[in-house]
Amino acid sequence: MLIALLLLPQAAPTAPAAAQTQLPRPTTAIGAAPSAEAEALAVRVARAGSIMALLPLVAKKDTDALVADHPELSAAEKQRLRATADATFKAGVARIETAFGRAYARRFSVPELRVLVTQLESPEQRRLRALQPPVMAEALSALGEVDLKKDTLAAFCRDTGKLCGK
Repeated sequence: MLIALLLLPQAAPTAPAAAQTQLPRPTTAIGAAPSAEAEALAVRVARAGSIMALLPLVAKKDTDALVADHPELSAAEKQRLRATADATFKAGVARIETAFGRAYARRFSVPELRVLVTQLESPEQRRLRALQPPVMAEALSALGEVDLKKDTLAAFCRDTGKLCGK
């Protein structure tokens, strides 16, 4: 669920409340390719998604762990492993942007995408995305462990006396 929320772009509300609650209507038939303009705009929307701000942190953490897992490598080999991880990360980000962009392009009209891009590329939204990684790290640290399955079973056990004991 948290990942799903992270994938949503963080647009500033500008439309009336009734318009904000309506689901976007598909603008491209299922299986049909969106226009090149729609895809280009939609990739910009995808780039502004919260997950895109967090991916570099995840990549750094994974890369550091990967290098630490291989102390047998020389300093030069470790540097090359980091460069390989960086290239792999960049290719992965491009795939993510394309996939999300295509999905957005199928659901939003070109005029809607233009508005979204304008909103998402505003200085305030750029600042929000820049601050999201440290804010999320701080908030998640304050929350501690969040395990819906474990917490649900504990509450169910307390309430019913069942599913306790594992």
